[in-house]
Amino acid sequence: MTHWDVNILFRTYRSRLLHFVQRRKLSWHMADDIVQDTFLRVVATPSLPDPQFAQSYLFRTAQNLVIDHFRRERILTFVQEPDKAFEFVADDAPSPEQIAWSRQELRHLQASLNALPKNLRTVFILARLEGKTYVEIGEQLGIPTQTAFSRMVRALKLVKEAMDKSEKN
Repeated sequence: MTHWDVNILFRTYRSRLLHFVQRRKLSWHMADDIVQDTFLRVVATPSLPDPQFAQSYLFRTAQNLVIDHFRRERILTFVQEPDKAFEFVADDAPSPEQIAWSRQELRHLQASLNALPKNLRTVFILARLEGKTYVEIGEQLGIPTQTAFSRMVRALKLVKEAMDKSEKN
């Protein structure tokens, strides 16, 4: 992880970024908000590029924020009453039908996993639920890495067949 001194960056690039953003036909206040958001993104980003790329990173981030701003503006022009714009935004929350379908899929998946032979189910759980590598699985179970991998392939094939079968029914 690269560490950037945001205070130094702010003092060095703030006014240049502000001019850069204002040239995109934005008010001083909007440009100032975008520049501040640019630095907030830098602070909030966990993995920043090497400090030698700080200038280009800041200007690219500011440019992307300007683009995002104009996209939002364009969406709002389609709405007669901008205060009601959120009523037209799609809701990302799943519908009751989607929730019911997902729960049914999970039940089928659980039944498919329960039906796997124990050696395949163990590898599947270690790989998919515990996030272990095949090397780690092989070491834990005392089997070669290739065997862990082939068991996972077999488990996935059986689970897919079971899920396809349940989907047809």
